[in-house]
Amino acid sequence: MYYLSLFIFLSIFILQTSYASINTEKVVINYNQITRLLLKNKILVGKINLLEQQERSTGKNKELFNLINYQKSSGIIKEISFKTREYDKKAKRVYTQARSLLITEQYDQAIKLFKQYLVDYSNSGYTPDLYYWLAKSYLAKEDFHNARNTFIIFQQQNPLHYKFSNSLFELAKVYIKLNKQNKVRGLLSTILVEFPSHKAINRVKQLLSKIIIKSKINN
Repeated sequence: MYYLSLFIFLSIFILQTSYASINTEKVVINYNQITRLLLKNKILVGKINLLEQQERSTGKNKELFNLINYQKSSGIIKEISFKTREYDKKAKRVYTQARSLLITEQYDQAIKLFKQYLVDYSNSGYTPDLYYWLAKSYLAKEDFHNARNTFIIFQQQNPLHYKFSNSLFELAKVYIKLNKQNKVRGLLSTILVEFPSHKAINRVKQLLSKIIIKSKINN
């Protein structure tokens, strides 16, 4: 009986020990798997954090880049605006001075300054007017060939200019001096048709009548 009980006890002990050993191995295996999973998870979390940091950094870099570009563009615009204002101021001073010389009948000096203006300030807003006054300066100086050429340039470049009709009448005067009667008749007729309200329309009519009468007499 004793041996039987001992045998049963030993059998139960061995059996329990065997079960304990199996369960321990499973626990170890599960623990190792969990450890590896945790490590992988940690690595993934680290990568995610790194990507997020890079994304935030990229966003900040873009914002910084845009800010720098904006500041550069703003500075360039201000510099261009300042230079444009200075350019216009200088151009206006030269233009006004040249006009003053023309008014005071200093034609040679006026012509010289007008021509210098075209070299230094050709992109200025006063350039169209300048061609007109340069032509007037040549006409006043009785340089009819240069007056004709300059009036033609003015008309070709500025067909909508407020002094366009005036330039037609002035050019007609030039052609009278150059004895180009057909040119004169054509210009005066154009003024009558296109600009019937011109302030010099009565003079235009009178001049045209004289030319027509003179032409009939000669024929």
